[in-house]
Amino acid sequence: MEGTHNDWDDGESESRALRAGSEMTEPNEFEDAYEDTATGSLALDDPYYYDPYNEDETFGESDTYRSTDPYPNRDAHDNLYDAPSTYLESSRTGVDDDDYETRDYDDDPELLSGNEDHEWSTPGGRSAGGFGALHSPPTHPAHAYKGKMGEYYPVESDHAQSRGHGVYVEKPHTAFEDVAEDELPEDKGLPFHSQEPSPAEADPEQFPTFFHHEIGQYGEFNLVSRLMLELQQLNMFLITSLGMTFVVILAFARYFNPFRKLYPKARVDFEYERRITGERYSERVQYYADFWGYQCEEYEIVTKGGWILKAHRISDPRRPGGRGYPVVLQHGILCTSLFFFTSEERSLGFWLVDQGYDVWSTNIRSNFRSGHTRFKRWDPRFWAWSLIELGDDLVDVVDFVLQETGYKQLAYVGHSQGTGSMFLALNKYKGFGQKISSFTALGPAVYPGSSLDRLPFRVMRMLPSRWTWSIVFGVRTFMPLLELARIILPKFLMGHLGYIVFGYLFDFHDHNWVDRHKPKIFCSTGVSTSSELLYYWIHCFVARGCVFDPRVRSPWFSAEFPPLTVAYGTIDHLVAGKPLVDRLLQYESNVQIVHILELQGYEHMDMVLGCDAYKVVFPKIKDTIVRTIDPEDVPMLGH
Repeated sequence: MEGTHNDWDDGESESRALRAGSEMTEPNEFEDAYEDTATGSLALDDPYYYDPYNEDETFGESDTYRSTDPYPNRDAHDNLYDAPSTYLESSRTGVDDDDYETRDYDDDPELLSGNEDHEWSTPGGRSAGGFGALHSPPTHPAHAYKGKMGEYYPVESDHAQSRGHGVYVEKPHTAFEDVAEDELPEDKGLPFHSQEPSPAEADPEQFPTFFHHEIGQYGEFNLVSRLMLELQQLNMFLITSLGMTFVVILAFARYFNPFRKLYPKARVDFEYERRITGERYSERVQYYADFWGYQCEEYEIVTKGGWILKAHRISDPRRPGGRGYPVVLQHGILCTSLFFFTSEERSLGFWLVDQGYDVWSTNIRSNFRSGHTRFKRWDPRFWAWSLIELGDDLVDVVDFVLQETGYKQLAYVGHSQGTGSMFLALNKYKGFGQKISSFTALGPAVYPGSSLDRLPFRVMRMLPSRWTWSIVFGVRTFMPLLELARIILPKFLMGHLGYIVFGYLFDFHDHNWVDRHKPKIFCSTGVSTSSELLYYWIHCFVARGCVFDPRVRSPWFSAEFPPLTVAYGTIDHLVAGKPLVDRLLQYESNVQIVHILELQGYEHMDMVLGCDAYKVVFPKIKDTIVRTIDPEDVPMLGH
């Protein structure tokens, strides 16, 4: 039963719909739907009904994708949680249950180490073991029904209460599997090095990582200190330019190597692959939104530390009703919010707008020339931050979006670095998880992949001290030559050059991409980012082998952690998803899992940019959001 979750759902979606029904006064498009309990089939009177898991459907397969909206009359939010459970599930059959990887930890006493205080039982009496314990009472709103007085009551059918029943790794069919000859081995990641101290254990004198560095330690700059700073940065520019030239030579050597490993090209519908859209190459989200008929609003979010972050809010002016439930998209390293809008109408950001959501694509510090309330961009204090500080910013981002939309919670979708910063923020801030209804981690950056254990990253690891790192890579932007190339070179040329260079650095392949998308993606990749951020990734991610300490058998995360969906590629060599999944299933009893997607033939960016991601991954993201929305979470008046 590929893609079905009736064993896991236990009627959760329908129970949410019944609870929400008492609060609803307006009819919705699902009122004519009924489920045949004998056959499990779903009948709809809606002529626009579209099953996102049915590969025979033509919705989204041609240029008419935008004109055949399956929900032309729906209110953007009111009916998101009314769908019958079978509407949310796949109707595809013919795949044996053995295709899914299931795990049973009932007889492993080691998994109970560090969790003696938990109740290890399920409603059926089965040991929950590594799948997750039941908690009484649950602390995340998605785990229970909220009463009139604000209290939470456990719901037996809620998915969060049934994590020990039917949790499995889903292996949906991908376009790559139609052309692949053999199943590819997974990237097991890099080993954990316990001799590398964690952020909590590190001595600043022995291991002076940047998150121990207070920006005030730089002091104020005068004419002499400013001149010395610029001379140091000039020295850094010369060194990194030589190094970048060497990397470019290696990248072209790999690109033209006739013996390099190539994967068979995934099948894409011919009409979509060959069409000419008329787009030009741009680094602006507003351009692509206007081109495809959407509306883009730019906001500035000022964090508690004074950094100004740019956020792009996307909506469809042609769509009746309100904006819908808020969804935040957070990009990965060296990218911007544009990352979610480069695949035309099949872009994740536009796709979510089509489903009725209020999409916010946010940026990290320094993107789009954003500034600070006090420091100028030349000031090293402006660049004194790492991944942990980016996690701090997410707290301010979530608060801002909730204030603007009037909701009490939002859904969060992160890719790569955008997942790592959220994991850190949820680990650090008590109560933060209460503001997030669901967390979807695409290519989660918790364990490093094998591509980070070769040139040039091995050389970068040879700079253990902050002083030596600052001599080579400076104290402001990382690799300023990249930014200079983006300014000088034509977008088309920069796009193709970036594809070759980043393909070498991170061992990317393009077998799942549409060829015309590649220049659009990479002409905006390689944006200015903090040198200190790269120092964190090299020493506290690559050298250490994990963002957290995998030796700890007690849970990393508290019971406030929001419901989680994880999607990872089997040939993602930049980060390793399998070790994280193993960790979640074995030790993270507080994490309530919605979906675990193991995507055959997917690489690091394919969860967003893959040619069939809109059929394989995006519906699971929507399913995660729908299942976890609090039915009583409606926007406040005035929003």
